[in-house]
Amino acid sequence: MITRVALLVLLATHTAIVPPGGVAAAAAAAPVAYRFTFPEPHHHWMQVEVSFAELDPVPLELRVSRTSPGRYSLHDFAKNVYDVQAFDPSGRELRTSRPDPSGWTVPEHGGAVTVRYKVFGDRIDGTYLAVDSTHAHINMPAAIMWARGLDERPATVAFVPPAGASWQVATQLLPGSTPLDFTAPNLQYLMDSPSEFGAFALRRFGVDGHTFRVALHHTGSSSELDALAKDVEKIVREQGRLFGEYPAYDPGHYTFLVDYLPYADGDGMEHRNSTVITSSRTLGSGHDDLLDTVAHEFFHGWNVERIRPRSLEPFNFEAPNMSGELWLAEGFTEYYGPLTL
Repeated sequence: MITRVALLVLLATHTAIVPPGGVAAAAAAAPVAYRFTFPEPHHHWMQVEVSFAELDPVPLELRVSRTSPGRYSLHDFAKNVYDVQAFDPSGRELRTSRPDPSGWTVPEHGGAVTVRYKVFGDRIDGTYLAVDSTHAHINMPAAIMWARGLDERPATVAFVPPAGASWQVATQLLPGSTPLDFTAPNLQYLMDSPSEFGAFALRRFGVDGHTFRVALHHTGSSSELDALAKDVEKIVREQGRLFGEYPAYDPGHYTFLVDYLPYADGDGMEHRNSTVITSSRTLGSGHDDLLDTVAHEFFHGWNVERIRPRSLEPFNFEAPNMSGELWLAEGFTEYYGPLTL
């Protein structure tokens, strides 16, 4: 077996080291403010309101992503976006145009624009989003509209639960002023931050001064979640021994976002400080497969997320992200993951 030092040397030879400072606060600028609401969750759509301020006197070019971090193909998320409207601060509707399937333009404005639109989603996996009466499973590229030229602005995200619902948020977004308000230092971090919004169950454990969380939305028992958390902790400890240390997790914790529901797709998707794991199987019947996915995706917290192919940095949200280093990024992860079970 390759030693720990040899493994890291080989990885670094073919990749770029992404420093912890990658989420440092951007220069002072008006943040892009997002607000997620769920007027009719049983109809599988959410409403997004995004406000831009301190804009230059040029047309505002709005985009919906065609790709998603960790995916290497096109998804064209704008196909699920509809009822797009733009307003000035007084509430007056502004003229918009749609120059291509993934973009909208506000040609004239007074320096501040609020855009309101709806997004349909009924797919629980690591790529799209799903909304129903029990939760919202949100992959940010499938949900948010962003503006060209404002990539380095910080963002705020406010989650508003459906009427009468006591939902909570699990995410790698940075905490804001309330439990339902969050921030991101820039567009890259925002788009890489999936979020589970609902009445999920949560378990925490600590290893070497780091906090790890398992947020589970499922139809099983608390004892099944307890058993899952213990097995996840074993994997976390073993991979920490392999690498010799854990990364500095930007929000102060690492989160496993797990959806085990009959109507979910089987999937796993890594992110900088979290991972998404979904399956249609129950914890009782799919426990071993789930742990294999946990091991693979958590290993990516080092290999891909921080020891990263140069060709994937920064991530391009408007075109496929091709890389000749996937033999290392995915191949090594596929090999080492099962060894840590």
